[in-house]
Amino acid sequence: MTRITRRRFGARTLAAAFAALATPRLSSLLAAPKQGKTDAKRPRNLTEDFLARLPRVMELAYVPGISVAVVEGGQVVWSRGFGVRSAETKEPVDAETIFPAASLSKPVFAYAVLRMRDEGLIDLDRPLAGYLPDAYTLEDPRSKLITARHVLSHSTGLQNWRFAKDDKLQIAFDPGERFGYSGEGYYYLQRVVEKISGQPFAAYMRERVLVPLGMASSSYVWLPEYERRGVFTHRNRGQAVESFFARGGRKMHEVAAKWRKPAVEWRHEDAARAMPEIDPNWNGHPVGIQPNAAGSLHTTAAEYARFMLRVMERPRPDSLDLKDSTRREMLVPRVRINSALAWGLGWGLESEQGRQYFWHWGDGLTYHSFAIGDAARSSGLVVLTNSNFGPKVYQRVINQATGHDHPAFLWV
Repeated sequence: MTRITRRRFGARTLAAAFAALATPRLSSLLAAPKQGKTDAKRPRNLTEDFLARLPRVMELAYVPGISVAVVEGGQVVWSRGFGVRSAETKEPVDAETIFPAASLSKPVFAYAVLRMRDEGLIDLDRPLAGYLPDAYTLEDPRSKLITARHVLSHSTGLQNWRFAKDDKLQIAFDPGERFGYSGEGYYYLQRVVEKISGQPFAAYMRERVLVPLGMASSSYVWLPEYERRGVFTHRNRGQAVESFFARGGRKMHEVAAKWRKPAVEWRHEDAARAMPEIDPNWNGHPVGIQPNAAGSLHTTAAEYARFMLRVMERPRPDSLDLKDSTRREMLVPRVRINSALAWGLGWGLESEQGRQYFWHWGDGLTYHSFAIGDAARSSGLVVLTNSNFGPKVYQRVINQATGHDHPAFLWV
């Protein structure tokens, strides 16, 4: 799960890079090079020289594997894997390799909620307590003011997660007052979506979002097929470990077989009932449960890039697109973080030297990811990694592709 931490770059100050933030448009930076026998649509700034040096950078940073996908002109134009799925087995990463996405799960869920709003099924400004009474009962009366808009803009006042059994759900400020990153809020809204739709969350997301958007390999529940397609994650400078959700997912399917109820059809109550058997050390709070709107998505870089298209201006929108007014609403700052960064609905927003980007990061401790896009120019990219040192590499790839550094990297 993503932790709201800010990484310090003291010895590696990026002040010089910020002086050059007035850059050409992202679409020109990501333009295709001359046609060749291979990598015909490779983005221009991701030069052959840079890609040839990338494995050495990964080695020095202890990042065994990454996957990159690029959006340009309203389509996914290029995707490629580098390195290995596991430092032990040495199986290569390719464009079809599945990575845990951590908090990149959140924008996909935000899209689902906003589609529900477009269909008249949910009011972003109606208190969630009106949809799901007593699910998150707090003595603090402010808990009854929390709305879907507060959740998607991380302004509920709820903490990120409860990690100890005796941790109480608390509200630190009035909903809507300011920014406060909260996975708990997303799980609360997940339960509301389950109630409104009448479907188990993972099944709803698969039926209404993932499959229609061309993300058939993606899932909010770990799938057995990921045994052969998924990465191991890595810690302690290259030690391969199974991800939190892979370990739990395998046990989840064992319980599902015993119950004769597929895991994708589990509701919150099923998952909570199974958790003591899946993880005897479970703390009783949502942080350990899957499916989890806040962080349990598994996907490929190319499939995630297909989703990112739905946030961008498209010349030929279809029935799967949000209403244009709703799509634009995602990218309007709701809460300010600092002079360069704000939060919209489901996405972080970056504004610097006249440039406007939407972005999100994922931090699963032993795996990291980052997605960034320019909605007006239908350009962007996503980088998935399988290491606790993933940011050292994804920052270099994104900076190379866009031609400059990003304020978001100094904040996450």
